[in-house]
Amino acid sequence: MKKIILILILIVFAGNAFALSEKRRQYERQTCYTASVNEGESKSFAKAYCNCVAKEFDGKYTDKQLDALVDKGYDYMMNEIIPLAKKCYDKIS
Repeated sequence: MKKIILILILIVFAGNAFALSEKRRQYERQTCYTASVNEGESKSFAKAYCNCVAKEFDGKYTDKQLDALVDKGYDYMMNEIIPLAKKCYDKIS
């Protein structure tokens, strides 16, 4: 019984191991949306695309991990996030 409880606790914590805070998820979504609309994408496309990107970030990074990614420089960051963005772009297009 103790093993089952331990496994359930680990599952709960592992589920949140790669999760952005709600504030950070909203920030990333809004930043993406503004940039997409400014680059000429429709608002409906930008909304769907940026929701997807924020969800991908949420599934892969914590706030600290995303901060560390940004701190490594623009080129490094772009190499890491382009596959996630492309996945969403292909899904939405």
